Amino acid sequence: MRTALVAAIAAGGIVSAGSPAAAGGDVIAVADAADQVEQVERSRVRRIATRDYRPEVTAEAWHAILSSRGAEAIREFLDFGYQKAKNRAAETVARNTRYILDVNRFSIPGSAVRATSSRVLLGSDSEKVDYVQSGLAKAQELDQINDNRYEEKIAAQARADRDYVAELAAHDPGPQVRAAAGRALSVGDDVAIGLFFKYYWASAAKLDDEAFRRTAADLNALWHSKIRLLTEAALAAEKAERESSGELARKARADAIAAWRSIDDQASQSSVDWTAERDKAASQAAAWAEVAAHARAATTGQDWASVLARAEQGNTSWADEAEWAIQQASAWQAIAAQARANATAATERDRGDQ
Repeated sequence: MRTALVAAIAAGGIVSAGSPAAAGGDVIAVADAADQVEQVERSRVRRIATRDYRPEVTAEAWHAILSSRGAEAIREFLDFGYQKAKNRAAETVARNTRYILDVNRFSIPGSAVRATSSRVLLGSDSEKVDYVQSGLAKAQELDQINDNRYEEKIAAQARADRDYVAELAAHDPGPQVRAAAGRALSVGDDVAIGLFFKYYWASAAKLDDEAFRRTAADLNALWHSKIRLLTEAALAAEKAERESSGELARKARADAIAAWRSIDDQASQSSVDWTAERDKAASQAAAWAEVAAHARAATTGQDWASVLARAEQGNTSWADEAEWAIQQASAWQAIAAQARANATAATERDRGDQ
């Protein structure tokens, strides 16, 4: 009996199950498959709305979700609204970057404005937005208080802190964190180490987080697109099989078998890719747990309370990402298994027709 792959909804792919009976009169639930695809696409857009770090993208996603046009608005978002929103976000980043470059160029050496604008130029997109909206004004206030001697206020650092930065440079799972720690060590002075603890570490961690989410979203979109097209092809072929006879029916059945097998291949590969993403997220979660343990025991002059809070949040967030990737891998494995069953059912029908 044909069943719906409910578990596949969470993963982002739906296929229709096939019947092994050669002449049972079972009808492929094309309408049900369309409804399931609609649910999957809405689920994808909701995840983008709640997880993407770009305001332009999340606003566009929520607009599609809340639209009275329902599935039509969801499909429009996935077909071209998503890309347009990403383009607008990129334009905002470029505009903010140009502005911050100008601020940095005309700032006083050693000032908070110079230090913060230099730092944020290496930071994440969201940090650039925050800096333009409020960070610059705060830096200007600090310069008024400190008479433009901001960097002198954070110049004293302990050897233990330097050793810890070296540990992060060598072993942190995030490439941006490793790079930021390496830059701090290459400069070699206490100011660079202090700035790493105070700013660059968190900024680099955000870059790693955003890169992971961006890659996961793009990966999800890629597999969704492939599976949707193949599923539509398989359903169309099985519909043609039902509505024809003789050689035409056999040709349509062969097309359906090929499509189901392609879905099996693609879904199996997707489960492998999601397993790799799970490992990346799990490694990050474990690393942040170690950071939290270090922060609790640290006695140097760094703001370890802030580090601890960031580590605990990072551990939870990355653990959630790892769990989500596990669900994705499992669901894609289910899709692959169902596609194999559909191909087998079509093959059995073919044998019964000979």
